[in-house]
Amino acid sequence: MNTLISREQDYALRIVAYLAGLKSGETLSVKELSKKLAISKSFAARIVHKLKNSGILGTVQGKFGGVFLKANPEELSLLDVLKIVGFNSRLNACLYDDYICPFEDICKFHTFFIKLEKQILDTLSKKKINEFQFFT
Repeated sequence: MNTLISREQDYALRIVAYLAGLKSGETLSVKELSKKLAISKSFAARIVHKLKNSGILGTVQGKFGGVFLKANPEELSLLDVLKIVGFNSRLNACLYDDYICPFEDICKFHTFFIKLEKQILDTLSKKKINEFQFFT
């Protein structure tokens, strides 16, 4: 089954939304985060690593350390998070720049898919993480 948003991308959204619900200065270990969100620890760690490298998450080292949301959840869009973990889906192959279609100029599907994809991307860009935060 093909999906527009992968499991990894979905988990990244959940991780960021959960961390957005933490109090200022609070951190959560990857182990605890994985338990609370029902994600394997290794998968959660891999996603957290990507999000940390992008600057969205911060970490505190040590026995009482953990991860926290570094980015402002009121400015961070769903699309921002999705792109960090590889989101680049297209609704149809004909929308890729290098795809050559002999019917592109007359195809009503092509123009419909362009409009629909733009609506989806615009919506993902307008929706901010703070709208989805978990209350911990």
